[in-house]
Amino acid sequence: MIWVLWGVLSWVGCVQSPDPPQGGNSPTTSTLPDTSDTDSPTEPEPVVTEETVPDHELEDGWIFSLETIHEIEITLSQESIEGLNLDPYTYVLGSVTFDGEVLEDTGVRLRGKIGSFRPLSGKPKFKIDFNQFIEDQRFWGLETLALNNEVVDYSYLKEPLAYALFEAVGVPASRTGFAEVTVNGEAYGLYVLIEVPDDRFLRRAYEQPDGNLYDGKYVWYGGYNYTLLDFASGVDDLYQLEEGTDVGNTDISEVSNSLYIHWQQTSFYESMGLLLNWDEFLHELAVEQWIGQNDGYCLNQNNYRVYFDPSTGKADIIPWDFDYSFLYDSQWGMDWIHPRGKLCAACRYDPTCVDGWKSAMTDVIAAVETRDLVGLFDDMQELIEEAAYNDPRREANWGSVVAEQDRVRSWLTNRSGEMSQEWGL
Repeated sequence: MIWVLWGVLSWVGCVQSPDPPQGGNSPTTSTLPDTSDTDSPTEPEPVVTEETVPDHELEDGWIFSLETIHEIEITLSQESIEGLNLDPYTYVLGSVTFDGEVLEDTGVRLRGKIGSFRPLSGKPKFKIDFNQFIEDQRFWGLETLALNNEVVDYSYLKEPLAYALFEAVGVPASRTGFAEVTVNGEAYGLYVLIEVPDDRFLRRAYEQPDGNLYDGKYVWYGGYNYTLLDFASGVDDLYQLEEGTDVGNTDISEVSNSLYIHWQQTSFYESMGLLLNWDEFLHELAVEQWIGQNDGYCLNQNNYRVYFDPSTGKADIIPWDFDYSFLYDSQWGMDWIHPRGKLCAACRYDPTCVDGWKSAMTDVIAAVETRDLVGLFDDMQELIEEAAYNDPRREANWGSVVAEQDRVRSWLTNRSGEMSQEWGL
């Protein structure tokens, strides 16, 4: 009921004109609930080793395959278990075995917040940091790896589909895969692997990977108290630098100040184009709309990274976390005509920006067919069926899993028509 009530209250706010951006750096805090953070075919043995090839040249594509289910074994001492129970977000010492390859002294912690957090006694999200305790230790070049529990997305398929579409339209996006996970020999079920945006990700996605990368997920204070991060909202200093050089978040502030100055002005599109990669951003938000991402930047000011690309001198918005995607905005009382993300909201007031958004949606619709998302769905559904059915820690009954998968497949077949009608394409 609290979600329904919140959706009604949110709808009432959304139908009004969006709040103008603010200057300054005084954080604003919300107390609303979070809406965010088998046997498998045999893969051929890799033909290179970590001892013979530099980390940055290792081919890790086999890890993020959507054609196999990996086996990941996490081993934790009693001390590490007690540490995670006491503070789930601080790394503890563990051992990780990936398809038989063992990495000792690896950092393990839990992930997720209000919406998807589960303790170790349930089905938690994990983050694995291979070099947390041993400097420069990596797994096939990877520094970190995220394991998503899919307790919110019990179709198990939303995130691989969403990231595949972003990639298809040229938006830098994480790669995904599947794994069955055990902890100290106990089955934890089917997980989705997610490539973490870090230095290795930047080297893969950008010609110049030494720019600044910031986390745009909300800052959580416990309970239902948190601050959503957005430009020109007085929270520039709360963006966490994940890669790059500490410049006191002045690059974030520059975007905020420009948005504040040019909000609903005729100068908006041109002026923001000096700081923001419009082509990347418009395709990013068009995909968010196509996949019904209710918990992303545009609708909910959440789940994104900001990368300042040295080759362009402009910011890219990198998407993250799609548990709450493939949902119509009316289900949360949101509105794509009045999105909450301030860059998206300002775009709606600018004819040039709206035209760019429409053009980007045309590209997205074409990419859906070219990438054959329906075919990808069918292949993945068949791949994971047994593992999902036997998942001992899934929170939805099997009938609900099947129904949700059917609903997502229906979305894939109908959404382009809906977007074509809405945009007059």
